[in-house]
Amino acid sequence: MKEASVKFWTILTLLSRAFSLRGEIEVLSAAQNAASAVLGASSCPGCSVVYVTDGTASSTSLYQMIGSVETDSSIAVFEVAWKDRNTTSGPRLEVPLDLINKVRKTSSYTTLVLLSNERDFLIDFIEEAVRNDILIWPTRLLVVTSVSIVVLQLLRKSLSDTNAMVVFEERASQVERCGVFMYLPYSHRMVKIASWTLESGLVYYENLQPFPDKFQRLEDGANLKVVGQNFPPHVVVRELTLAGQQEKEEVFTGPLLNLLEMLALNVNFTYNLLQPSDGSWGFLFPNGTWNGMVGMLLRKDVDFALGPFGITYLRAQVIDYTSPLVVDYGRILGRRGDTAVDPWSFALPLTYTVWAGVFASLLLVLIFAVWMEKFKLSSDPSSVGISPESYVRTIFMQDVKTNSGSNGQRVMFAAWLAFVLIVFECYSSNLMSLLAVRHISEPYQSVRQMLDDPKVTSIWFANTAYMQYLSAVDSGIFYEVVQMGKKGRMKQITPSVYAETVDDLVSRGDHVMINPFLIMKMFLTEDYMDEGGNCKFYVSKERFLPLTFCMVVPKYSPLLGPINEGIRAVVEGGIYNYWLDNAFANAKSCKNPPSKITVRSSLSLANVWGMFVLLASGFGISFLTFCLEIISAKYYSFL
Repeated sequence: MKEASVKFWTILTLLSRAFSLRGEIEVLSAAQNAASAVLGASSCPGCSVVYVTDGTASSTSLYQMIGSVETDSSIAVFEVAWKDRNTTSGPRLEVPLDLINKVRKTSSYTTLVLLSNERDFLIDFIEEAVRNDILIWPTRLLVVTSVSIVVLQLLRKSLSDTNAMVVFEERASQVERCGVFMYLPYSHRMVKIASWTLESGLVYYENLQPFPDKFQRLEDGANLKVVGQNFPPHVVVRELTLAGQQEKEEVFTGPLLNLLEMLALNVNFTYNLLQPSDGSWGFLFPNGTWNGMVGMLLRKDVDFALGPFGITYLRAQVIDYTSPLVVDYGRILGRRGDTAVDPWSFALPLTYTVWAGVFASLLLVLIFAVWMEKFKLSSDPSSVGISPESYVRTIFMQDVKTNSGSNGQRVMFAAWLAFVLIVFECYSSNLMSLLAVRHISEPYQSVRQMLDDPKVTSIWFANTAYMQYLSAVDSGIFYEVVQMGKKGRMKQITPSVYAETVDDLVSRGDHVMINPFLIMKMFLTEDYMDEGGNCKFYVSKERFLPLTFCMVVPKYSPLLGPINEGIRAVVEGGIYNYWLDNAFANAKSCKNPPSKITVRSSLSLANVWGMFVLLASGFGISFLTFCLEIISAKYYSFL
């Protein structure tokens, strides 16, 4: 390549040469030629190449390697000061990690070429690079060395987990020959993927390419630890006694488990399923620690987590999300009103204020009737007009026998008759509709309606994306929800007691559950209908707090690529939605249940016993009055 075509990011940055050089011993020229061939085959526009040496490669040989790479990308060269661990204590490397990171972050791909013949230098540098997130999966590592394979076994864990290849000379041959090797993940087995000779150049085996994606399919397989949490319909965890066993075992089912099986088959791994001990997804505490499944990923207790997890900014800083599985919205789950006839339904056609208005109007009419009777104008003073008793009789639909009375009395009586007729028609028609057409109340259709009812308590899952959002909100309607919680009107639960909480609290009517819709869909199935075949629960029409749900992996995990490929195939093919629909196939009848139903059955005593109570109360009062009359009559006769 012409010198003018090479764009230097940093040309031979020498941090220090004031350390004991072990002579101008070059990394083998054959290995350098092989490395140049590897870099030439793997170059791409926008990529950068970073050369790191401990001084065993001279500036001349480095310059020759740079010139042999056909790339228009950025190039940086670092000579790292290193002290032998046998001759010094304390830090042995003066590694320019911040500068290397700057190069890495400005490129789509970065290839880190490490040239050294010193075992301890290789170990120290690679460990530091892994610890400081330089050797993440998108960063390619090419180790050019002459150390033996036995020595490289000390690095097999780091080289297995990273996108690394090793180039060194095969001394057994009379011809200059170099091998290109990589370590397989999890098994840590070294395999040869290419060879280089001066005559044939670089030849890859089995149609492989430079830096093959060894995690796309695990050649030697692996046993991975996967964490999941009961979150129907995505993940359903049940304790079952399997055949031939006495103790109960946790059994995972659901669409995400179907997806996991497909991934295990395609990527070639087995898995052990775990649950978080605290039953949560992951919540960031003020001290900077995470709990739940996110905490298990950060501690490297598991390889990836099923979730599914709602995407949040805070989580995205410490973990990587896979391709989306589904988008879901928060909704309110509440208890539907009772369909049974209220025994006091005869009083329900009119509200209490209307009943009070009717009797207040009767009292006012009686006062006017007495006043008009007292000051009536009539040619016959002995004639009797419309008596006050007539007004009382009309309201109870009794006949009225009265004289014509004065014009004023007739007008007032006519107005009273019209008023009583309208009230009676309204009462009788509403009573008939209440008995025949039942209105089933669904009171909380929005967050505002929930907030306005001081008697209702909301229930949320603890340590979720919703709770993380509520912990940071400082205005708006959900800030009012936070204030509601400070008044004791908010509860947080774990998924393990989810169904029991709905049965015990939400079914009472004074609690509501707020969660993504899909998890609450299980309570809209036929399994949660009452004895009359009516739906017990409903979900609100208002949707809020949308979440995109994904699986998660540790930051920069190489498993992200093959997992994403499997998820996209399942989601874009509509298979995942098909699994979700089949999870609660009988939920359609209660998804949008009617709020009004027509009843044609006969009324039972349980429906109308309130009227008999009213009649018995009247009999009791009349009997008490009769007894008082007898006692008073005897008392006055004695006097």
